[in-house]
Amino acid sequence: MATREKIFIPNEIYYITFTILGWKSVFIKDEYCDLAYKWFDYIRKNYGNKIHGYVIMPSHLHVLIYITDKSPILSKLMQNAKRFLAYEIVALLMRDHSELLDYFAGRAETKKNAKHKIFKDRYDSKIIQTDKMLLEKLNYIHNNPCQAKWRLSGEPEDYKYSSAANYIKGRGFYEVDLLDF
Repeated sequence: MATREKIFIPNEIYYITFTILGWKSVFIKDEYCDLAYKWFDYIRKNYGNKIHGYVIMPSHLHVLIYITDKSPILSKLMQNAKRFLAYEIVALLMRDHSELLDYFAGRAETKKNAKHKIFKDRYDSKIIQTDKMLLEKLNYIHNNPCQAKWRLSGEPEDYKYSSAANYIKGRGFYEVDLLDF
């Protein structure tokens, strides 16, 4: 699984982005977005990782995550996340009789006996090195749904699938580990 930054240091905060193949809009209903929350819950409970910020966009996710030394290394953590999410997404797409199934099936790596390919191979990760960088990434995450390109929300805190409301209103749809600035 390719990534931009190959360095992994446990007990640090990472800014991570991963994307649906072909930028297809998958995360557009609650039950699809709930899969990301289910993954968040799993890595929090099993590894002590912390979710400091996130946005679930229709075709990709951005996450600020503190990864503990109890966690698998980042590449393995992401491999497991994408595998879990892919299986669950396929199940929902089958239930919904979605035309996206044909798209994802047509791109499957049949040499690996895969039936569908849901995510791009690579993911992006950056270690957060300064408070300035942390604030920049958090602001980017929260403002992403408001960009003209997406127009998913007029205000960051009004986008349901983001941690913006946690920081701005004190409570959001999914509880995150708030950062103090």
